[in-house]
Amino acid sequence: MPKLRSELSKVPVYTPGKPIDEVMRQYGLDDIIKVASNESPVPPWPEVQAAIAAAAGTTNRYPDMMAHDLTQAIAGYHDIDPEQIWVGAGSTQLITLITLAAAEPGTTTVFADPSFVVYPIATLLAGAEAITVPLDENHRHDLAAMAAAVREDTRVVYVCNPNNPTGTHVSAEAVAGLVDALPSDMLIMVDEAYGEYVTAPDWSTAIPLALEHSNVVVTRTFSKIFGLAGLRVGYAIGAPRTLASFLATQPPFSVTILGQAAAVEALRHTDRLEQRVKDNQLGREWLAAELGAGGHQVVASQANFVWVLAGDEATAIGERMLERGVIVRPMGPGIRISVGTESENERVVAAWNAATR
Repeated sequence: MPKLRSELSKVPVYTPGKPIDEVMRQYGLDDIIKVASNESPVPPWPEVQAAIAAAAGTTNRYPDMMAHDLTQAIAGYHDIDPEQIWVGAGSTQLITLITLAAAEPGTTTVFADPSFVVYPIATLLAGAEAITVPLDENHRHDLAAMAAAVREDTRVVYVCNPNNPTGTHVSAEAVAGLVDALPSDMLIMVDEAYGEYVTAPDWSTAIPLALEHSNVVVTRTFSKIFGLAGLRVGYAIGAPRTLASFLATQPPFSVTILGQAAAVEALRHTDRLEQRVKDNQLGREWLAAELGAGGHQVVASQANFVWVLAGDEATAIGERMLERGVIVRPMGPGIRISVGTESENERVVAAWNAATR
């Protein structure tokens, strides 16, 4: 066994929702639905699938490392300059790389608990110490407490908005207040992986803050509402000089030819996003009402999933749902359940009712 970095023993390995094939083998089932990973329940638009097929014949070549066409398309989508965009292999990669660029041994990061599981992983990979701050009584980020938890050695503060796994959000005004409260040389990373799904009137993107403050970066992804989770495409928005300072951490050719082609084509059809937002909202609200009918609290969500509080029973309920062919994600005292198609949502509720009797 070769000698490895001692810090690796402290780094948790990311655990995804169980694959469908694995559940089929484990339980002897042939009809499985997966609502554990916050994926889009519908495939990419036909034009996107055609663009992927067309690009497949060029995969003997390396992709454009700077993702020029995609960067231009993202710039048009957000009406910003291309220099304010950095493309990566999913926002997860960018979150990790930004953390590696900013944090190091002897420094700290601050994030809510529970929140996206990659934050502690990235922190420990950088050799830094994580400072966690509990969510408030409404399962939202307690931004005042997070600001109070910051130390002189804090390098990164993460805000997941909407939050994963709770689906809760904080207002644009509250995020701006956090930015004003923290030193201008402390990196604030606002993770908006689920931003397109939000319908709450007090939420808005932190992109204007990222363009105004050189220490604020917003991350976005094509994995959710655009339905490209399997191709791993995301991007960060911020000050050009800030983004340029992160580039040394990124492996070459991170975003594949297929991923770039698919994302560019997806951005040609953003007029269709409104229907996906409406469908998600209807499914989210229906799931919340049905799953909460038996007495379990369903936390108010603005994402493409709901988080149902189940206490010590969360793992056992999740296991019983697996036995019924429904893959969900127990996380701490709750179970995170993605919004599916109408038929999938109905099956989720049936399995939930059977598992919680």
